Amino acid sequence: MKTQYKYISYREDRKCYIVSIKYSNSKKQATKTCKTLEDALQQRTMLMRLLRLDESILNTTYSSQTDSIPTLKEAFTLYVETEVRQRVALSTYSKYNLCMRTYCYFLGSMRIDKITKEMWQDVFTAVQSSRNLSSQYIVDDFRRYRAMYEYYIERNIITDNPLAKNLKLHRTHRIRRRAFTEQEKAQFLRSAREYNEKYFILFSLYFETGARRGEILALQWQDVDFCNKMILIQRNIERGTIEGKFIEQIGQVKTAGSVRYVPISDAMCDMLKSLHNEANLPTDYVFTPNRRVKYPFISLGNVERAYTKIRNTAKLDKCLTIHCIRHYVASKLLNAGVDVATVQAIGGWSSPTVLLSVYAHSSVDTTRKALESVIFTN
Repeated sequence: MKTQYKYISYREDRKCYIVSIKYSNSKKQATKTCKTLEDALQQRTMLMRLLRLDESILNTTYSSQTDSIPTLKEAFTLYVETEVRQRVALSTYSKYNLCMRTYCYFLGSMRIDKITKEMWQDVFTAVQSSRNLSSQYIVDDFRRYRAMYEYYIERNIITDNPLAKNLKLHRTHRIRRRAFTEQEKAQFLRSAREYNEKYFILFSLYFETGARRGEILALQWQDVDFCNKMILIQRNIERGTIEGKFIEQIGQVKTAGSVRYVPISDAMCDMLKSLHNEANLPTDYVFTPNRRVKYPFISLGNVERAYTKIRNTAKLDKCLTIHCIRHYVASKLLNAGVDVATVQAIGGWSSPTVLLSVYAHSSVDTTRKALESVIFTN
């Protein structure tokens, strides 16, 4: 059923609005499904902007065969493969590839010296709006392309960087992950024990150390010091796509400061010993899958699926992710008065700023105690 708004119709059977715009010079058609009219109007504005941009690109004449200046897709691909790939983790490399696919869909066929700041502004704005992305997410993509331009300027391929100055982006409110409460932690671990003993030990170790999920999964028996009751975190599991194939592999820890010894409790020592077998080699992984699968370690995907099942069984808030366990450890240590440097060393955070701005959480009880001890007494 047509509406009073151009390009917008309403589907009664599906209870949704359909935004549909055809290219004027081709048979291509862009379509979006929206739940509300307000969303449909926003999508219509975004699609009209992108289609005008797309048509201007189609009408641009150039010769990628004879010109020495590459198209955006050629330029970004070459930049990533020669300058980026060797120095970043697989997960970061995958982010670059995603970045390439997202923006080269619109600008990939244009020579990099022909793409104006205004074109970039339209594309970044449209991508942010259509995917409801945070401004920080778009800024990360913006910086990747800005660095690509600088790469070609240094090699005298081009002279100007259209991304030399910041673009205007929609401001978004960053929703911080919250930490587990003590009650939620108890509920989760109780459900984890019922689910599987090995996963109970695994998640208990997360709650005890605040380590990143890939760091714990990459632990080998040679990293466990039963005598001194500590573990050595020196590896991490990273994942991403290479040549269209998704893989997980052992890689380096996130930062140089992430290599660290972390003490563990007597109870955790006993639990790890229960997993240990004399036949295990030092290089065997502590947490291995129960059956023969693709990897010799429990994969990140399997841990995430197990976590979701346990969380749902425990009837906990769906906003609680595995990473919230890391928030729990950081906030508990800081709220207990442990100095920032020590907390940073335990969790392997890159800087005190990151630790305090992202992971430090104050509970209502903590803030009340602070006010009662300092303010309310006067």
